[in-house]
Amino acid sequence: MARILMIIEAKIATTYLLEQIMEACRAHGVDHEVKFMTELQVGDFSPNTIPMFVRCADSQASAWAKLLSDAGRPYVYYIDDNFWRIVGDNPLALYYRHPTVRKSLEFMVSHAETVIVNSPELARFVSSFNARVTVLPSFFDFSLIDGPSSVSTDEIRIGFAGSPSRVADLSLISPLIQPILERFPKTVFEFAGVLPWGVKAGARVRFFPHTGDYGAYIKFQTSRNWAIGLAPLIDHEANRSKTDNKYREYGALRIAGIYSNITPYKDVVRDAQTGLLVDNTEKAWLDAISMLVKLPEKRNELIGVAFDDAKKRYTLSTVSQNWADVFIQMDGRRPKNVKKLNLRKVRWEKLWGRFERYRVHFMVNYRDGGCFLITQKIIRKILVRA
Repeated sequence: MARILMIIEAKIATTYLLEQIMEACRAHGVDHEVKFMTELQVGDFSPNTIPMFVRCADSQASAWAKLLSDAGRPYVYYIDDNFWRIVGDNPLALYYRHPTVRKSLEFMVSHAETVIVNSPELARFVSSFNARVTVLPSFFDFSLIDGPSSVSTDEIRIGFAGSPSRVADLSLISPLIQPILERFPKTVFEFAGVLPWGVKAGARVRFFPHTGDYGAYIKFQTSRNWAIGLAPLIDHEANRSKTDNKYREYGALRIAGIYSNITPYKDVVRDAQTGLLVDNTEKAWLDAISMLVKLPEKRNELIGVAFDDAKKRYTLSTVSQNWADVFIQMDGRRPKNVKKLNLRKVRWEKLWGRFERYRVHFMVNYRDGGCFLITQKIIRKILVRA
């Protein structure tokens, strides 16, 4: 049986989904264990284990990758965003733009035995660093929507959920909110995790805080009974490298979706059948939202076809076999005689990697929020440990 050591920096939606995939891979001959980057020890890297770094890009991660490379041990690198092309001055963009992080990221990607991505667009970009790139499908965990359905409402709820880094994409939507509310008295906009620039929460524009728990996030969307789901993406390289997560979620949750007509959505959405694809103009978005508000029968038609498509393409049973095949093939190519990791070098690399990790986070947080933000984060860590 192939053994995968899944290495993560934090629990986020991506790691939740990957853990579900890896669990399903057991039925196909792949075992796995999950470890946080900060917990790693030399003993975790046994000769018969293949490490898989998930979105890791700091100095600690690259230190382990260098040790593995020096010992001739293969590892997998998984990435689902184009970290080189993130735009804006938000903390995420500042972090991945930092020279130390960029250097670590490029080393890890270029030295991986296999780089796994979910997007052909991202595969094309990453192949400039490493030709050994594999595109594997994403999935939706349908078990999360088993149980009681949402309570019915007379409101026509139009929703979007995402991280604060998505605020720029919502600039495509913000000019339309007031015209839609004025034209259609039953409409309500709901935003979770991020509110568009210049828009204030009120009776018909609701804001809900971000949650890092993916299961809770999906259950939240289910409970809100959105009639229409929005998926705006400004057309730039980072967005074109994203996965089709909003289509998977809206299809599975029976929400009529409206999507920017760019990759990744134009590659999976069948326009006017499983969702609406719209150009990124104010008129196109206004017309699309207005049509779905006025035509509940069209919403129901889109919902039915999109749900069937999601069940066909994104279930675990469909996706996990593809993932397992890659790991089994890689396990078959794994060298039988490998060097031991250099223990003296391990201690130094771990110490230096930890120092660099803290230094980069300090600089990013200072630039984002000054001394106040740094003090706030330190106090929060102390309280958590207490």
